[in-house]
Amino acid sequence: MTTRPWLKTFPSLQERDFRVLWAGMLPGILATQMNFFTNGYLAFELTGKAASIGLISLGFGIPMLCFSLPAGVIADRYSKRMILLSSQGVTVASALLMAVLVISGMIGIWQMAAISLIQGTAFSFQMPARQSFIAELISPKLLLNAIALNSAGFNACRVVGPPLAGWLIGIRWINAGGVYLLMAAMYALVIPCLLRIPDRARRKEAGAKGWKSFVQGISYIRGHSVLLALLVLSIAPIILGMPFQALMPVFAKKIFAVGPAGLGMLMMANGVGAIVGSLAIAALGSLERPGLVQLALGAIFGATLAIFALSGSFYLALPMLFIIGVASSSYLSLNATLIMGRSERQYHGRVMSVYMLTFSALPLGNMLMSLLSDAFGVQAAVGSGGLLLALAVIVFGLSSRAYRGI
Repeated sequence: MTTRPWLKTFPSLQERDFRVLWAGMLPGILATQMNFFTNGYLAFELTGKAASIGLISLGFGIPMLCFSLPAGVIADRYSKRMILLSSQGVTVASALLMAVLVISGMIGIWQMAAISLIQGTAFSFQMPARQSFIAELISPKLLLNAIALNSAGFNACRVVGPPLAGWLIGIRWINAGGVYLLMAAMYALVIPCLLRIPDRARRKEAGAKGWKSFVQGISYIRGHSVLLALLVLSIAPIILGMPFQALMPVFAKKIFAVGPAGLGMLMMANGVGAIVGSLAIAALGSLERPGLVQLALGAIFGATLAIFALSGSFYLALPMLFIIGVASSSYLSLNATLIMGRSERQYHGRVMSVYMLTFSALPLGNMLMSLLSDAFGVQAAVGSGGLLLALAVIVFGLSSRAYRGI
């Protein structure tokens, strides 16, 4: 039997359980991208201030900061599928609540922040379970391909989600309330797909309970110099680089004056580049010097972000956002793959929970960048962040002996 060409490029899809998980999670990921866009748009419309976008992001990030580490211990000890099913149910309920509040006209910025707290809590438990579940379902030799393909699916949703949400919001009889209803339905579609995957992750880690298990995970990371370096290098783009996405409504309205349709184009350019970057990493399979490649990608990400922010040109912003998408998604995909590939299986949940903890810095970065944007202008804030990102990645990467040896 002849193997199809796309299966040669993405062999991880030949494994049935991973294929079901990957395809089944896509509606939920698409809904999440629509949710981020709609929340940002609605918050800015309600208040007219960039800080409101940061407030919503902060509400999402606080639970990640509080619960990511215990969520990793839980993911290593209990059924990952059950964790995913439970967190998905919470996400469905929160989207329905947002729909009711928006349609009834009772929505306010503080209600949005409270629901973001609920969503962030569910996300905190979902992400370590999902990332480590991938490693449980896939053959070790296909892990790089699977993680990169997972990232490609995420970035494909980033392309479709924002313009789809923007288009639907613009339809009078749908508006934001209808978008939240649609998102609830999309979140619900994930549940039957998860039920199709055998629940074969029932083991409990022998000899380690609760706090002891957590301490073992932290000790393992501290004693693994390469893993520690990779986790540190995952923080810089989250704090200094990625907050530009939350501030895209500000760029669209105040800098480029292009409205919701133009905002969708900006997000799409970034998302298309992200897909290209993720697919490139998946297709490459392996690299001789992944550390040097990652450093180069980080420097490109920071430099092009500075150009995008400071240019003030909508037509220059589009290609710059495409390059930013390629560099940022490649950097993060490669970073996640190196982290998973260099950690032992029994520690995957805890290692990924620490990795996801770095993502809790994104809402904090969003809040900081939003406040700086209100104080000094969005162009100066994001442009400075890009330059600092490029400098931080290069300096730390070259100064870490463990990282240089990857």
